[in-house]
Amino acid sequence: MLNSKMITHMNKYKLTQGLLALVLLAVPMISCTDSVMDDINVDKNHAQDVQAKFIVTDLITSTAFSTVGGDFSTYASVYIEQEAGIHNQLFNAETRNGEPSSTNTYNNVWSSTYTNLKNAKTVIAKCSGEGEEAGNQITLGIGQFFAAYNLAVLTDLFGDVPWTEACDMNISMQPKIDSQESIYSDIFKLIDDAISNFDGTDAMGAVGTNDLAYGGNGGKWKKAAYALKARLTMHLLNRASDKTASLNTVLDCISKSFESSSEELKFNFYDGVTNINPLFGFCFTRDALAASQSIVEKFVERNDPRGTRAFMDPDWVQCEDPSEVNAAPNGKPEQVQFTYDTSIFYGSSLAPTMMLSYHELLFLKAEALCRLNKKDEAEPVLKEAIQVAFNNMNRSIQATINCPDLLNYGGATAKADLTEEVAAEYFDKNVKPLFEANPLKETMIQKYLAFFGASGEAVEAYNDYRRLKAAGEDFITLKNKGKFPLRFIYGSGDATANNNIKEAVGDGQYVYSEPVWWAGGSR
Repeated sequence: MLNSKMITHMNKYKLTQGLLALVLLAVPMISCTDSVMDDINVDKNHAQDVQAKFIVTDLITSTAFSTVGGDFSTYASVYIEQEAGIHNQLFNAETRNGEPSSTNTYNNVWSSTYTNLKNAKTVIAKCSGEGEEAGNQITLGIGQFFAAYNLAVLTDLFGDVPWTEACDMNISMQPKIDSQESIYSDIFKLIDDAISNFDGTDAMGAVGTNDLAYGGNGGKWKKAAYALKARLTMHLLNRASDKTASLNTVLDCISKSFESSSEELKFNFYDGVTNINPLFGFCFTRDALAASQSIVEKFVERNDPRGTRAFMDPDWVQCEDPSEVNAAPNGKPEQVQFTYDTSIFYGSSLAPTMMLSYHELLFLKAEALCRLNKKDEAEPVLKEAIQVAFNNMNRSIQATINCPDLLNYGGATAKADLTEEVAAEYFDKNVKPLFEANPLKETMIQKYLAFFGASGEAVEAYNDYRRLKAAGEDFITLKNKGKFPLRFIYGSGDATANNNIKEAVGDGQYVYSEPVWWAGGSR
Protein backbone atom coordinates (compact mmCIF):
# COMPACT_ATOMS: atom_id res chain seq x y z
CA MET A 1 0.00 0.00 0.00
CA LEU A 2 1.26 3.50 -0.82
CA ASN A 3 1.47 5.91 2.11
CA SER A 4 1.15 9.67 1.91
CA LYS A 5 4.92 10.24 1.76
CA MET A 6 5.25 7.82 -1.16
CA ILE A 7 2.41 9.51 -3.01
CA THR A 8 3.99 12.90 -2.40
CA HIS A 9 7.36 11.64 -3.71
CA MET A 10 5.74 10.18 -6.84
CA ASN A 11 3.87 13.42 -7.48
CA LYS A 12 7.09 15.39 -7.17
CA TYR A 13 8.76 12.99 -9.67
CA LYS A 14 5.88 13.41 -12.12
CA LEU A 15 5.98 17.18 -11.64
CA THR A 16 9.74 17.23 -12.36
CA GLN A 17 9.24 15.18 -15.51
CA GLY A 18 6.44 17.48 -16.57
CA LEU A 19 8.50 20.61 -16.01
CA LEU A 20 11.43 19.10 -17.96
CA ALA A 21 9.12 18.29 -20.85
CA LEU A 22 7.81 21.87 -20.84
CA VAL A 23 11.35 23.23 -20.94
CA LEU A 24 12.22 20.99 -23.92
CA LEU A 25 9.02 21.97 -25.69
CA ALA A 26 9.75 25.62 -25.08
CA VAL A 27 13.06 25.56 -26.99
CA PRO A 28 11.61 25.59 -30.52
CA MET A 29 9.03 28.20 -29.44
CA ILE A 30 11.73 30.84 -29.19
CA SER A 31 11.25 31.54 -32.87
CA CYS A 32 7.46 32.10 -32.52
CA THR A 33 6.12 35.20 -34.19
CA ASP A 34 4.80 38.20 -32.25
CA SER A 35 1.27 37.44 -33.45
CA VAL A 36 1.37 34.03 -31.79
CA MET A 37 2.70 35.50 -28.57
CA ASP A 38 -0.06 38.10 -28.58
CA ASP A 39 -2.64 35.32 -28.31
CA ILE A 40 -1.09 33.87 -25.17
CA ASN A 41 -2.97 34.67 -21.93
CA VAL A 42 -5.97 35.98 -23.83
CA ASP A 43 -9.21 34.67 -22.33
CA LYS A 44 -11.27 33.64 -25.34
CA ASN A 45 -14.04 32.07 -23.29
CA HIS A 46 -15.40 35.29 -21.79
CA ALA A 47 -16.67 38.32 -23.66
CA GLN A 48 -14.58 41.47 -23.38
CA ASP A 49 -17.54 43.66 -24.28
CA VAL A 50 -21.28 43.16 -23.83
CA GLN A 51 -24.45 45.03 -24.65
CA ALA A 52 -25.65 47.54 -22.09
CA LYS A 53 -28.80 45.54 -21.35
CA PHE A 54 -26.71 42.71 -19.90
CA ILE A 55 -24.80 45.15 -17.71
CA VAL A 56 -28.15 46.41 -16.39
CA THR A 57 -28.92 42.97 -14.95
CA ASP A 58 -25.75 43.00 -12.87
CA LEU A 59 -26.26 46.65 -11.95
CA ILE A 60 -29.70 46.00 -10.47
CA THR A 61 -28.61 42.83 -8.67
CA SER A 62 -25.43 44.25 -7.17
CA THR A 63 -27.07 47.51 -6.11
CA ALA A 64 -29.81 45.62 -4.28
CA PHE A 65 -27.75 42.82 -2.77
CA SER A 66 -24.57 44.69 -1.86
CA THR A 67 -25.11 48.46 -1.77
CA VAL A 68 -28.60 48.34 -0.23
CA GLY A 69 -28.82 45.03 1.60
CA GLY A 70 -25.18 44.45 2.51
CA ASP A 71 -22.67 45.79 5.03
CA PHE A 72 -23.77 49.43 4.83
CA SER A 73 -27.22 48.45 6.10
CA THR A 74 -25.89 45.98 8.67
CA TYR A 75 -23.58 48.50 10.34
CA ALA A 76 -26.15 51.31 10.09
CA SER A 77 -28.70 49.09 11.86
CA VAL A 78 -26.28 48.78 14.79
CA TYR A 79 -25.52 52.51 14.95
CA ILE A 80 -29.21 53.42 15.04
CA GLU A 81 -29.99 50.55 17.44
CA GLN A 82 -32.40 48.55 15.33
CA GLU A 83 -30.00 45.67 15.96
CA ALA A 84 -27.25 45.13 18.55
CA GLY A 85 -23.78 43.89 17.63
CA ILE A 86 -22.69 41.02 19.86
CA HIS A 87 -19.82 39.27 18.07
CA ASN A 88 -16.58 40.06 16.26
CA GLN A 89 -16.74 43.12 13.95
CA LEU A 90 -20.31 43.96 14.91
CA PHE A 91 -19.44 43.78 18.61
CA ASN A 92 -16.59 46.20 17.91
CA ALA A 93 -19.00 48.48 16.07
CA GLU A 94 -21.47 48.26 18.96
CA THR A 95 -18.82 49.12 21.54
CA ARG A 96 -17.07 51.65 19.23
CA ASN A 97 -13.87 49.66 19.54
CA GLY A 98 -12.00 50.44 16.32
CA GLU A 99 -14.54 49.29 13.74
CA PRO A 100 -16.29 52.61 12.98
CA SER A 101 -12.92 54.31 12.39
CA SER A 102 -11.12 51.45 10.59
CA THR A 103 -10.78 51.65 6.81
CA ASN A 104 -11.19 47.86 6.62
CA THR A 105 -14.75 47.99 7.94
CA TYR A 106 -16.65 48.92 4.79
CA ASN A 107 -13.98 48.24 2.17
CA ASN A 108 -15.78 45.40 0.39
CA VAL A 109 -19.04 47.25 -0.13
CA TRP A 110 -17.20 50.55 -0.78
CA SER A 111 -15.45 48.76 -3.68
CA SER A 112 -18.57 47.00 -4.97
CA THR A 113 -20.52 50.27 -4.98
CA TYR A 114 -17.80 51.90 -7.04
CA THR A 115 -18.00 48.91 -9.39
CA ASN A 116 -21.71 49.68 -9.73
CA LEU A 117 -20.83 53.27 -10.57
CA LYS A 118 -18.35 52.11 -13.20
CA ASN A 119 -20.97 49.83 -14.74
CA ALA A 120 -23.54 52.63 -14.71
CA LYS A 121 -21.07 54.94 -16.45
CA THR A 122 -20.45 52.22 -19.05
CA VAL A 123 -24.18 51.91 -19.76
CA ILE A 124 -24.44 55.69 -20.09
CA ALA A 125 -21.47 55.84 -22.48
CA LYS A 126 -22.80 53.02 -24.66
CA CYS A 127 -26.29 54.48 -24.96
CA SER A 128 -25.60 58.18 -25.45
CA GLY A 129 -23.75 60.49 -27.83
CA GLU A 130 -21.49 58.51 -30.14
CA GLY A 131 -22.00 55.26 -28.23
CA GLU A 132 -22.66 52.08 -30.18
CA GLU A 133 -26.15 51.83 -28.65
CA ALA A 134 -27.14 55.47 -28.93
CA GLY A 135 -30.92 55.69 -29.13
CA ASN A 136 -31.58 53.16 -26.38
CA GLN A 137 -33.18 55.79 -24.18
CA ILE A 138 -34.74 53.55 -21.54
CA THR A 139 -31.51 51.62 -21.03
CA LEU A 140 -29.67 54.95 -20.85
CA GLY A 141 -32.16 56.16 -18.25
CA ILE A 142 -31.60 53.04 -16.14
CA GLY A 143 -27.84 53.68 -16.25
CA GLN A 144 -28.38 57.28 -15.18
CA PHE A 145 -30.76 56.21 -12.42
CA PHE A 146 -28.29 53.75 -10.91
CA ALA A 147 -25.40 56.15 -11.25
CA ALA A 148 -27.47 58.62 -9.20
CA TYR A 149 -28.60 55.95 -6.73
CA ASN A 150 -25.17 54.47 -5.97
CA LEU A 151 -23.50 57.87 -5.92
CA ALA A 152 -26.12 59.12 -3.46
CA VAL A 153 -25.51 56.19 -1.11
CA LEU A 154 -21.77 56.83 -1.21
CA THR A 155 -21.93 60.55 -0.54
CA ASP A 156 -24.67 60.21 2.10
CA LEU A 157 -22.49 57.81 4.08
CA PHE A 158 -18.98 59.09 3.33
CA GLY A 159 -19.51 62.77 2.53
CA ASP A 160 -17.03 64.07 -0.05
CA VAL A 161 -15.97 61.17 -2.30
CA PRO A 162 -14.23 60.63 -5.65
CA TRP A 163 -16.70 61.04 -8.49
CA THR A 164 -15.77 63.09 -11.56
CA GLU A 165 -12.40 61.34 -11.94
CA ALA A 166 -13.51 57.99 -10.51
CA CYS A 167 -14.00 54.67 -12.31
CA ASP A 168 -11.72 55.49 -15.24
CA MET A 169 -7.99 54.87 -14.95
CA ASN A 170 -7.47 56.78 -18.20
CA ILE A 171 -8.53 59.91 -16.34
CA SER A 172 -6.76 59.33 -13.05
CA MET A 173 -5.29 56.50 -11.00
CA GLN A 174 -5.75 58.71 -7.93
CA PRO A 175 -9.09 60.44 -8.48
CA LYS A 176 -9.71 63.66 -6.63
CA ILE A 177 -12.36 63.96 -3.93
CA ASP A 178 -15.42 65.96 -4.98
CA SER A 179 -17.55 67.93 -2.54
CA GLN A 180 -20.90 66.54 -1.46
CA GLU A 181 -22.56 69.76 -2.56
CA SER A 182 -21.25 69.43 -6.13
CA ILE A 183 -22.00 65.70 -6.18
CA TYR A 184 -25.63 66.33 -5.27
CA SER A 185 -25.92 68.76 -8.18
CA ASP A 186 -24.72 66.01 -10.51
CA ILE A 187 -27.07 63.49 -8.91
CA PHE A 188 -30.13 65.63 -9.55
CA LYS A 189 -29.03 66.19 -13.16
CA LEU A 190 -28.67 62.43 -13.62
CA ILE A 191 -32.17 61.89 -12.22
CA ASP A 192 -33.72 64.61 -14.39
CA ASP A 193 -31.98 63.23 -17.48
CA ALA A 194 -33.21 59.74 -16.60
CA ILE A 195 -36.79 61.00 -16.22
CA SER A 196 -36.57 62.52 -19.68
CA ASN A 197 -35.16 59.34 -21.20
CA PHE A 198 -37.83 57.18 -19.60
CA ASP A 199 -40.34 58.92 -21.87
CA GLY A 200 -38.49 57.45 -24.86
CA THR A 201 -37.88 53.95 -26.21
CA ASP A 202 -35.05 51.53 -26.85
CA ALA A 203 -34.23 51.75 -30.55
CA MET A 204 -32.27 48.50 -30.70
CA GLY A 205 -31.85 45.47 -28.46
CA ALA A 206 -34.42 46.55 -25.86
CA VAL A 207 -33.45 45.80 -22.27
CA GLY A 208 -36.59 43.68 -21.79
CA THR A 209 -36.30 40.87 -19.25
CA ASN A 210 -32.70 41.81 -18.49
CA ASP A 211 -34.30 44.57 -16.44
CA LEU A 212 -35.12 42.58 -13.31
CA ALA A 213 -37.11 45.42 -11.78
CA TYR A 214 -39.58 46.66 -14.39
CA GLY A 215 -38.94 44.67 -17.57
CA GLY A 216 -37.97 47.76 -19.54
CA ASN A 217 -41.14 49.70 -18.66
CA GLY A 218 -40.13 53.35 -18.89
CA GLY A 219 -43.23 54.57 -17.09
CA LYS A 220 -42.45 52.48 -14.01
CA TRP A 221 -38.83 53.60 -14.01
CA LYS A 222 -39.99 57.20 -14.24
CA LYS A 223 -41.99 56.73 -11.04
CA ALA A 224 -38.92 55.24 -9.32
CA ALA A 225 -36.83 58.21 -10.44
CA TYR A 226 -39.33 60.62 -8.91
CA ALA A 227 -39.25 58.58 -5.68
CA LEU A 228 -35.46 58.88 -5.57
CA LYS A 229 -35.69 62.60 -6.23
CA ALA A 230 -38.17 62.99 -3.36
CA ARG A 231 -35.87 61.11 -0.95
CA LEU A 232 -32.79 63.12 -1.88
CA THR A 233 -34.59 66.48 -1.87
CA MET A 234 -35.57 65.76 1.74
CA HIS A 235 -31.94 64.93 2.55
CA LEU A 236 -30.98 68.48 1.60
CA LEU A 237 -33.74 70.19 3.57
CA ASN A 238 -31.36 71.65 6.17
CA ARG A 239 -29.33 73.24 3.36
CA ALA A 240 -32.33 74.58 1.43
CA SER A 241 -32.58 78.35 1.07
CA ASP A 242 -36.35 78.00 0.68
CA LYS A 243 -37.57 75.07 2.78
CA THR A 244 -41.19 75.53 1.76
CA ALA A 245 -40.26 75.25 -1.91
CA SER A 246 -38.20 72.12 -1.19
CA LEU A 247 -41.06 70.50 0.71
CA ASN A 248 -43.43 71.26 -2.15
CA THR A 249 -40.90 69.71 -4.54
CA VAL A 250 -40.97 66.57 -2.40
CA LEU A 251 -44.77 66.48 -2.60
CA ASP A 252 -44.73 67.11 -6.35
CA CYS A 253 -42.28 64.25 -6.91
CA ILE A 254 -44.38 61.91 -4.78
CA SER A 255 -47.50 62.78 -6.78
CA LYS A 256 -45.67 61.46 -9.86
CA SER A 257 -44.32 58.35 -8.19
CA PHE A 258 -45.58 55.02 -6.79
CA GLU A 259 -49.30 54.60 -6.28
CA SER A 260 -49.08 51.25 -4.47
CA SER A 261 -46.63 48.67 -3.17
CA SER A 262 -46.83 46.85 -6.49
CA GLU A 263 -44.86 49.67 -8.11
CA GLU A 264 -42.06 50.06 -5.56
CA LEU A 265 -38.46 49.36 -6.57
CA LYS A 266 -37.46 46.10 -4.95
CA PHE A 267 -35.31 43.06 -5.62
CA ASN A 268 -37.57 40.07 -5.19
CA PHE A 269 -35.54 37.17 -6.57
CA TYR A 270 -34.52 35.34 -3.41
CA ASP A 271 -35.46 31.66 -3.36
CA GLY A 272 -33.85 30.95 0.01
CA VAL A 273 -31.51 28.34 -1.49
CA THR A 274 -29.23 29.61 -4.26
CA ASN A 275 -30.27 33.25 -3.83
CA ILE A 276 -30.77 34.54 -0.30
CA ASN A 277 -31.58 37.83 1.36
CA PRO A 278 -28.21 39.35 2.38
CA LEU A 279 -29.21 39.98 6.01
CA PHE A 280 -30.14 36.32 6.37
CA GLY A 281 -26.87 35.29 4.74
CA PHE A 282 -24.95 37.34 7.27
CA CYS A 283 -26.95 36.28 10.33
CA PHE A 284 -27.10 32.57 9.53
CA THR A 285 -23.33 32.31 9.03
CA ARG A 286 -22.11 34.82 11.62
CA ASP A 287 -24.66 35.08 14.46
CA ALA A 288 -23.24 38.52 15.20
CA LEU A 289 -26.50 40.41 15.83
CA ALA A 290 -28.94 40.31 18.74
CA ALA A 291 -32.24 41.93 19.61
CA SER A 292 -31.63 45.57 20.49
CA GLN A 293 -32.89 46.65 23.90
CA SER A 294 -33.44 50.13 22.50
CA ILE A 295 -35.93 49.18 19.79
CA VAL A 296 -37.65 46.58 21.98
CA GLU A 297 -38.39 49.32 24.51
CA LYS A 298 -39.76 51.59 21.79
CA PHE A 299 -42.25 48.90 20.78
CA VAL A 300 -43.20 48.33 24.43
CA GLU A 301 -43.69 52.07 25.08
CA ARG A 302 -46.21 52.29 22.24
CA ASN A 303 -47.89 48.96 22.94
CA ASP A 304 -46.98 48.28 19.32
CA PRO A 305 -48.19 44.88 18.03
CA ARG A 306 -45.03 44.58 15.94
CA GLY A 307 -43.19 44.06 19.21
CA THR A 308 -45.10 40.80 19.71
CA ARG A 309 -43.97 39.42 16.35
CA ALA A 310 -40.54 40.90 15.58
CA PHE A 311 -38.30 38.83 17.90
CA MET A 312 -37.44 35.19 18.51
CA ASP A 313 -35.31 33.19 20.92
CA PRO A 314 -32.21 31.14 19.96
CA ASP A 315 -34.50 28.15 19.29
CA TRP A 316 -36.38 30.21 16.67
CA VAL A 317 -39.53 30.54 18.77
CA GLN A 318 -41.28 33.88 18.40
CA CYS A 319 -41.34 36.05 21.54
CA GLU A 320 -44.96 37.11 21.94
CA ASP A 321 -44.33 39.27 25.02
CA PRO A 322 -41.79 41.99 24.10
CA SER A 323 -41.22 42.81 27.78
CA GLU A 324 -39.75 39.31 28.13
CA VAL A 325 -37.33 39.58 25.19
CA ASN A 326 -33.75 38.83 26.24
CA ALA A 327 -32.31 41.83 24.41
CA ALA A 328 -28.70 42.98 24.31
CA PRO A 329 -28.02 46.26 26.15
CA ASN A 330 -26.90 48.82 23.59
CA GLY A 331 -23.26 49.80 23.92
CA LYS A 332 -22.41 47.22 26.57
CA PRO A 333 -23.46 43.72 25.55
CA GLU A 334 -21.56 40.57 26.38
CA GLN A 335 -19.69 39.12 23.43
CA VAL A 336 -21.58 35.84 23.31
CA GLN A 337 -23.40 33.90 20.62
CA PHE A 338 -26.64 31.88 20.71
CA THR A 339 -27.58 33.51 24.03
CA TYR A 340 -29.52 36.72 23.38
CA ASP A 341 -32.80 36.71 21.52
CA THR A 342 -32.67 38.02 17.96
CA SER A 343 -34.89 39.88 15.56
CA ILE A 344 -37.09 37.47 13.66
CA PHE A 345 -35.52 38.78 10.45
CA TYR A 346 -32.54 36.58 11.26
CA GLY A 347 -34.37 33.95 9.21
CA SER A 348 -35.89 36.08 6.42
CA SER A 349 -34.00 34.42 3.57
CA LEU A 350 -36.87 35.05 1.15
CA ALA A 351 -37.63 38.69 2.04
CA PRO A 352 -37.11 41.18 -0.81
CA THR A 353 -34.59 44.01 -0.64
CA MET A 354 -36.17 47.46 -0.92
CA MET A 355 -34.33 50.02 -3.01
CA LEU A 356 -37.27 52.43 -2.83
CA SER A 357 -40.39 51.31 -0.99
CA TYR A 358 -43.93 52.61 -1.17
CA HIS A 359 -44.06 53.04 2.61
CA GLU A 360 -40.93 55.23 2.47
CA LEU A 361 -42.70 57.46 -0.03
CA LEU A 362 -45.75 57.75 2.23
CA PHE A 363 -43.60 58.65 5.24
CA LEU A 364 -41.85 61.32 3.17
CA LYS A 365 -45.24 62.72 2.18
CA ALA A 366 -46.46 62.72 5.78
CA GLU A 367 -43.28 64.45 6.94
CA ALA A 368 -43.54 67.13 4.25
CA LEU A 369 -47.18 67.81 5.15
CA CYS A 370 -46.34 68.03 8.85
CA ARG A 371 -43.56 70.51 8.17
CA LEU A 372 -45.97 72.58 6.07
CA ASN A 373 -48.40 72.62 9.03
CA LYS A 374 -50.94 70.51 7.18
CA LYS A 375 -51.60 68.10 10.02
CA ASP A 376 -55.08 67.07 8.90
CA GLU A 377 -53.74 66.06 5.49
CA ALA A 378 -50.76 64.28 7.03
CA GLU A 379 -52.78 62.05 9.38
CA PRO A 380 -54.39 59.70 6.81
CA VAL A 381 -51.10 59.51 4.91
CA LEU A 382 -49.27 58.43 8.07
CA LYS A 383 -51.98 55.86 8.80
CA GLU A 384 -51.58 54.34 5.34
CA ALA A 385 -47.78 54.39 5.68
CA ILE A 386 -48.02 52.37 8.89
CA GLN A 387 -50.44 49.90 7.33
CA VAL A 388 -48.12 49.35 4.36
CA ALA A 389 -45.14 49.02 6.71
CA PHE A 390 -46.99 46.40 8.76
CA ASN A 391 -47.58 44.44 5.58
CA ASN A 392 -43.89 44.63 4.68
CA MET A 393 -42.85 43.35 8.12
CA ASN A 394 -45.48 40.63 7.92
CA ARG A 395 -44.01 39.47 4.61
CA SER A 396 -40.56 39.25 6.20
CA ILE A 397 -41.93 37.23 9.13
CA GLN A 398 -43.59 34.87 6.67
CA ALA A 399 -40.22 34.62 4.90
CA THR A 400 -38.72 33.37 8.17
CA ILE A 401 -41.51 30.83 8.60
CA ASN A 402 -40.85 29.58 5.04
CA CYS A 403 -37.04 29.74 5.26
CA PRO A 404 -35.63 26.50 3.73
CA ASP A 405 -32.53 26.48 5.95
CA LEU A 406 -34.59 26.81 9.12
CA LEU A 407 -37.08 24.22 7.91
CA ASN A 408 -34.21 21.77 7.51
CA TYR A 409 -33.83 21.95 11.30
CA GLY A 410 -37.50 21.96 12.23
CA GLY A 411 -38.36 25.53 11.26
CA ALA A 412 -39.31 28.65 13.19
CA THR A 413 -42.35 28.74 15.46
CA ALA A 414 -44.02 32.02 14.59
CA LYS A 415 -47.16 33.83 13.48
CA ALA A 416 -47.44 36.33 10.63
CA ASP A 417 -50.66 38.18 11.37
CA LEU A 418 -49.79 41.89 11.23
CA THR A 419 -52.75 42.73 9.01
CA GLU A 420 -53.95 46.12 7.81
CA GLU A 421 -56.78 45.86 10.34
CA VAL A 422 -54.29 45.33 13.18
CA ALA A 423 -52.31 48.34 11.93
CA ALA A 424 -55.43 50.50 11.70
CA GLU A 425 -56.48 49.65 15.26
CA TYR A 426 -52.94 50.37 16.49
CA PHE A 427 -52.98 53.74 14.76
CA ASP A 428 -56.35 54.78 16.14
CA LYS A 429 -55.62 53.72 19.74
CA ASN A 430 -51.91 54.30 20.16
CA VAL A 431 -50.45 56.44 17.40
CA LYS A 432 -53.12 59.09 16.90
CA PRO A 433 -52.88 60.58 20.43
CA LEU A 434 -49.09 60.88 20.04
CA PHE A 435 -49.54 62.34 16.55
CA GLU A 436 -51.99 64.92 17.89
CA ALA A 437 -49.44 65.98 20.50
CA ASN A 438 -46.48 66.23 18.09
CA PRO A 439 -47.24 65.30 14.47
CA LEU A 440 -43.71 65.51 13.09
CA LYS A 441 -42.09 63.63 15.97
CA GLU A 442 -44.51 60.72 15.79
CA THR A 443 -44.21 60.57 12.01
CA MET A 444 -40.43 60.25 12.22
CA ILE A 445 -40.54 57.67 15.02
CA GLN A 446 -43.00 55.57 13.04
CA LYS A 447 -40.75 55.79 9.99
CA TYR A 448 -37.80 54.64 12.12
CA LEU A 449 -39.80 51.64 13.37
CA ALA A 450 -40.98 50.83 9.84
CA PHE A 451 -37.42 50.66 8.54
CA PHE A 452 -36.53 47.90 11.02
CA GLY A 453 -36.34 44.56 9.25
CA ALA A 454 -34.78 42.57 6.44
CA SER A 455 -35.48 45.07 3.66
CA GLY A 456 -32.18 46.96 3.74
CA GLU A 457 -33.72 50.26 4.86
CA ALA A 458 -31.43 50.89 7.85
CA VAL A 459 -29.20 53.25 5.85
CA GLU A 460 -32.13 55.53 5.22
CA ALA A 461 -33.06 55.39 8.92
CA TYR A 462 -29.44 56.37 9.67
CA ASN A 463 -29.74 59.28 7.22
CA ASP A 464 -32.98 60.41 8.87
CA TYR A 465 -31.44 60.30 12.34
CA ARG A 466 -28.50 62.46 11.26
CA ARG A 467 -30.55 65.08 9.44
CA LEU A 468 -33.00 65.33 12.34
CA LYS A 469 -30.16 65.82 14.82
CA ALA A 470 -28.67 68.48 12.53
CA ALA A 471 -31.97 70.35 12.69
CA GLY A 472 -32.09 70.08 16.49
CA GLU A 473 -34.96 67.59 16.33
CA ASP A 474 -34.15 64.97 18.97
CA PHE A 475 -37.07 62.71 18.17
CA ILE A 476 -35.34 59.33 18.25
CA THR A 477 -33.63 58.43 21.52
CA LEU A 478 -30.62 56.11 21.40
CA LYS A 479 -29.31 54.27 24.46
CA ASN A 480 -25.66 53.67 23.53
CA LYS A 481 -23.55 56.10 25.58
CA GLY A 482 -20.58 55.69 23.25
CA LYS A 483 -19.61 58.11 20.50
CA PHE A 484 -22.04 58.14 17.58
CA PRO A 485 -20.52 57.67 14.09
CA LEU A 486 -21.60 60.73 12.14
CA ARG A 487 -20.39 59.19 8.90
CA PHE A 488 -18.68 56.10 7.48
CA ILE A 489 -14.92 55.92 6.86
CA TYR A 490 -13.43 55.40 3.40
CA GLY A 491 -12.46 51.90 2.21
CA SER A 492 -8.94 50.63 2.84
CA GLY A 493 -8.25 49.91 -0.84
CA ASP A 494 -8.44 53.60 -1.72
CA ALA A 495 -7.07 54.76 1.63
CA THR A 496 -3.90 52.88 0.69
CA ALA A 497 -3.70 53.55 -3.06
CA ASN A 498 -5.15 57.06 -3.35
CA ASN A 499 -3.21 59.79 -1.56
CA ASN A 500 -6.27 62.06 -1.65
CA ILE A 501 -8.24 59.51 0.38
CA LYS A 502 -5.28 58.69 2.61
CA GLU A 503 -4.92 62.35 3.57
CA ALA A 504 -8.66 62.69 4.23
CA VAL A 505 -8.70 59.62 6.50
CA GLY A 506 -5.98 60.75 8.91
CA ASP A 507 -6.38 58.77 12.12
CA GLY A 508 -10.04 58.04 11.32
CA GLN A 509 -11.44 59.86 14.33
CA TYR A 510 -13.14 62.44 12.12
CA VAL A 511 -16.07 60.01 11.81
CA TYR A 512 -17.11 61.03 15.33
CA SER A 513 -16.66 64.78 14.95
CA GLU A 514 -17.43 65.83 11.37
CA PRO A 515 -20.96 65.49 9.99
CA VAL A 516 -21.48 65.30 6.25
CA TRP A 517 -22.27 68.53 4.41
CA TRP A 518 -26.06 68.13 4.32
CA ALA A 519 -26.03 67.49 8.09
CA GLY A 520 -24.18 70.73 8.78
CA GLY A 521 -20.58 69.68 8.13
CA SER A 522 -18.03 70.95 5.67
CA ARG A 523 -17.12 67.72 3.85
